[in-house]
Amino acid sequence: MTPRVFLSYSHDSEAHKDWVRQLAERLVASGVEVTLDQWDLKPGMDVVLFGETAIREADRVLMVCSPTYVCKAEQRRSGTGQECLIVSAHMARQADTRKFIPLLRHPELQPLPQAQPDQKLIPDFLGPRLWVDFRDDAGFEQSLKELLHDLFEVPRYQKPALGVNPFLGGGKGTGAGLAPTELVLQPQRQVQVEAVEQELGEGSSLRLIRIPAGEFLMGSPLEEENRLDREGPQHKVKLASFFISQTPITQAQWRAVAQWQPRQGERWERELKASPSHFADGADRDQRPVEQVSWLGAMEFCRRLSQRTGRQYTLPSEAQWEYACRAGTSTPFSFGDTITPELANYDGTYTYGNGPKGVYRKQTTPVGMFPANAWGLQDMHGNVWEWCLDDWYESYVGAPVDGTAWLDGAEEKSKGGGEERKLLRGGSWSLSPGLCRSACRFHGQPVDAFISFGFRVVCLPQGPSLNP
Repeated sequence: MTPRVFLSYSHDSEAHKDWVRQLAERLVASGVEVTLDQWDLKPGMDVVLFGETAIREADRVLMVCSPTYVCKAEQRRSGTGQECLIVSAHMARQADTRKFIPLLRHPELQPLPQAQPDQKLIPDFLGPRLWVDFRDDAGFEQSLKELLHDLFEVPRYQKPALGVNPFLGGGKGTGAGLAPTELVLQPQRQVQVEAVEQELGEGSSLRLIRIPAGEFLMGSPLEEENRLDREGPQHKVKLASFFISQTPITQAQWRAVAQWQPRQGERWERELKASPSHFADGADRDQRPVEQVSWLGAMEFCRRLSQRTGRQYTLPSEAQWEYACRAGTSTPFSFGDTITPELANYDGTYTYGNGPKGVYRKQTTPVGMFPANAWGLQDMHGNVWEWCLDDWYESYVGAPVDGTAWLDGAEEKSKGGGEERKLLRGGSWSLSPGLCRSACRFHGQPVDAFISFGFRVVCLPQGPSLNP
């Protein structure tokens, strides 16, 4: 199940708010469902005032504390920001202190070692969890990694002993009762693929691969390492042939379509930024995947392609995406039982099964630099999460078996930025390999646009032929 986090913090520092926004975005991009107690922090995220229900339902309560918060009461700042933290702490303590993780991030304030901690506050409000210390920007990545390890790997509501670091000694976490899988990689095969090029202008084109019709078992088996309940039950799906882009949409491809001017009979529904990506510096930016693209933006890209070409472009259904990713395999990855950083872009400091550790690149990489799967598709594991057409459902109970998208007719609500959630697949550059498996699924609101969110497109067989 998705870790659910309630994130509370003092609202009296604008600089601090920017940092909390960054933390919240990184948590969401890593597969965490975040609820905030501040309404103006980030559009598209759940927000509440104080959050009684959110705190009760959360798996973890993260409270970002300043040194003044843990000092003597007379040293503490006055104001509603600190009072809100105190209220949140009270609620968390009443619900279950064991799901409380205090975070320290206020470098502009008096350092904690020089303050006089209120010994009564710490056990009463903070429970038996250790601090995750974010004071040092240089240690942000390591602290975030430890926090994500706790959210995904430590059993829920486990009460660690005082003085014991819950982030150490757990290894990579192979799942309850599961032995590590053997290191088995599929040999690279020479594949014959049918590909066509769609010209986009500005010297850019879109390469599409024909995916054969067929049947596969969608979802993950119960014994798969890092499996989540949302990946089942496994079920057979039968699909017609379709075309899919060989790689995620690149920044050059996005820019070409975003700058199109409507011709007679064409109508754009949304404005598209020509360069929305965070990783847009450097000579290789054109070949990096576009990111910070919402589901709504990706759909506008598809609409423009459809109007300009007369063919039916859209986002892949979730079934189409997994079928194309697996390319006839049933293992956790299209490359076999495990994966290495030489095969995909993910956080290589983590491993899967008996796979080796490797480089953590900390950013996107140019598309196509890693080996293709058996059907000629690249970057299906890692690099960027990829939007799918489907609405979000917590399991596959009642899912279509013909490869079509699972929609509940709430598209108009989605256009308005409502609570509708959409599918994301494939993991990203910032995640452990277990979250980049073929069956792993995540979701976001249609307006969400983070530094790890991208997409690829499909072209359906209806309409004019794609054959040259």
